[in-house]
Amino acid sequence: MIGIACIEQFSPVRSRWASSGSYEFVKRACQMAHVVSLFRYPIKGFEGEKLDSVSLEYGKGFPGDRAVAISRSGTAAGAAPYQQLTTNPALVHFLPGKSLGAATLYERQPVPRGDLLTDPELLAEFFGVQARVVHRNDCLGHWDFDDSALSIINVRTVQALATLMGVTIDPMRFRGNIYIDAEPFSEFGWLGKGVDFGQSRLSIVRPIKRCRATSVNPQTGDLDMNIPAQLNRHFGHMYCGVYAQVEQAGTLLPKDRISATQAHYTERLAIAAKVPRAPALVSWPRPAEVVEISQEASGIRSVWLRDPLAVLGSLDSFVAGQHVAVHHLTEDGTWRRYTVSGIEGDRLRITVKQGSGAGSQAIHALEVGQRIHLTGPSGPDTFSFDAPANLFLTAGIGITPTITKLKALAEANYPHPVRVVHTVRYSDDLALWNEVSTLVGRLSKGTIALHVTQGKNGIEGAIQRRPDITALVTDAANSGAAIHVCGPEGFQGQIQNSVIQADAADRLHMDTFATPDSPVEMRKIPECGPYKVTFSRSGISATWHPSDGPLLSFAEAKGLVLPAHCRAGLCQTCGCAVLDGEIQALTDFPITKAGYASLCAAVPGSDITLDC
Repeated sequence: MIGIACIEQFSPVRSRWASSGSYEFVKRACQMAHVVSLFRYPIKGFEGEKLDSVSLEYGKGFPGDRAVAISRSGTAAGAAPYQQLTTNPALVHFLPGKSLGAATLYERQPVPRGDLLTDPELLAEFFGVQARVVHRNDCLGHWDFDDSALSIINVRTVQALATLMGVTIDPMRFRGNIYIDAEPFSEFGWLGKGVDFGQSRLSIVRPIKRCRATSVNPQTGDLDMNIPAQLNRHFGHMYCGVYAQVEQAGTLLPKDRISATQAHYTERLAIAAKVPRAPALVSWPRPAEVVEISQEASGIRSVWLRDPLAVLGSLDSFVAGQHVAVHHLTEDGTWRRYTVSGIEGDRLRITVKQGSGAGSQAIHALEVGQRIHLTGPSGPDTFSFDAPANLFLTAGIGITPTITKLKALAEANYPHPVRVVHTVRYSDDLALWNEVSTLVGRLSKGTIALHVTQGKNGIEGAIQRRPDITALVTDAANSGAAIHVCGPEGFQGQIQNSVIQADAADRLHMDTFATPDSPVEMRKIPECGPYKVTFSRSGISATWHPSDGPLLSFAEAKGLVLPAHCRAGLCQTCGCAVLDGEIQALTDFPITKAGYASLCAAVPGSDITLDC
C-alpha cells in the first residue's frame, strides 16, 4: 500500500490575521507552504499511484484520475452508483495498475487469477452479476461533483487531528491528489481565491466534507477510526481538504512552492454552492472577519462577524434560535458553539460571557480586523408561529436565542401571547435587556419579567426572587404554549423536570448544542434485521443490515446527502420523521421528540419509512 510520511512536528497558530485585505490573508497562509506529493487513482474507490510530476490543463483534473469506475449491482435510482470504500471496505484488497497504458485490477494475491476489468466472470464474482466497468475519458473523472476534479490535502491539518487523537493517521485515508505542507487549516482560507502551485494556478472552490470512507484503514480495510466524528469532536466540523480547479496550466512537481495571488474566483464558489446534493454552504468552514465589538455588560461582549459567503446565501436560511460554531480558537484546536444573537446583512452577532474556559477567553481576546473560522448557522429548524402562545424561560447569557426568536415573532405580527421571564444573579450581569424589551414591546400580547436573585437591584421593575418555574410551566402547559429554555445546566434541568411532570415535553425547545467531547467511538450496532428502509422523499428503498451501521451512514451510502453535524446523537441536525415502523436509538436522551429519529444514532427496529 502506497503511503506518504506525516509531518512529525507542526505549530498550529490561531487564525488572527489583520484586516489588510483578502490577499494578505491568503499570503500569510501560504508562507513556506509547498507540495509534498502527488497521487492519482486510476479506478474510483481503489488504491492510488504516486506520481513524479503532473501536467495540468485548464479546467481538467489529473490525467487518468478516476477514469474508470465499477458499478454497484442492484442500486436504486439516485443511489451512489459505483463501488467505493463507504459501502465496500474490501476494495483495499485489490491492486490497480496499468498494462500498455490501460487500467488493470487484480486481487492482492501472490498469484492473482486475472484482470477483473477484462474478465467479466471475475468481476461478477467479487462485485455482482450486474457490475460493469464504466470509463470516463473527459479528464474530469468519476468524481462526486464535476466542478471538483482535483483535491488538496494538507498533511499538517491531518497531523493536527492525529496529535489530538494520540494516534498515527495515514493521510492516504483522505485520497488526495495534491498533498501539501502548509499551516494547519489555512486551506479553508483559500476559498474563492487563486493560489499558485509552482507553474500552475488553482482556484479553491469548496471544502471537502469527509464521509465514512475515511474511517477505513487503507491497509486492512477495517473500520478502525470514526474520522468524521473525530473531526467534529476536535475541530467542530467534518471537513478536511479542499477541492480545486485548474485556472492556469503548468507542470506540477513535489516541493513546488505555494504562493498567494490577488485573483478571485467568486463565480466558482457561486457554482459550487448550487450543485445538487453537495454539502450545504452553511456547513463550510470559512474565515469570518471581526468587524465590530460591543461591551454589553461586565464580562459580556458581542462580536459582529462578516461572513464571506453571505453574498452566496450562507445566512439566507437562518432560523431563529440557531447557532454558529467558531473553530481553531487556540493552538490545541479549541472550538465552541454560540447562539446567533443578531443578523444584519452579511454580518452575524455572537454574545459571549467571559469565563475560565479557553473558548470564551479567546473570544474576549479578539480585536476588530481579526479573522476566525466559522461554520453555520445550523441547529434545529423547527421554530414556527403555529403555537397558540410562547413562553421564554432564560437565565444569564441564555437570553441570546430569545432575541432572534422575538424578532421573528414581531416581524410576523404574531397575534398570540408571548411571555419572557429572564433571571440573572446580579443586575450588572444583565446583557441585551433593552433589545429584548423593545422587541417584546412590538408584540401585541407580549409581557416581560426580570428576576434579579442576588445583590442590590438597580433595575426598575425587577423582581428580587427566583421565578416560580413549576407555576410558569403548568400555566404554559394548560395554554398549549411552546416552551423555550436556555440557561445554565442546573436551570435547564429544573425546567426539564417540570415540563415532564406537566406532560408538555413535546412542546419543549431546549437551546443546547453538541460539545467538543461528543462520543467518537464506532457505535456497537445490535444484531437485528435485515430490514427494508424506504426514504420517501428520495424514492430510494433498500435493505439495511447491521454491517451498514447507523441510518445516516446507510443513507449516505445510498447516495443521499442529508443535513448532519455532530454524528454523535446530540445536535439533532439529522433528525428525520419516522413515517412508518420502529427505530432503535443507539443513545439515550431525556426527551426525544415523538416520531423522530436522529439518524446518526439510530438503526431500524423493523421495516421503516423515513421522511427524507
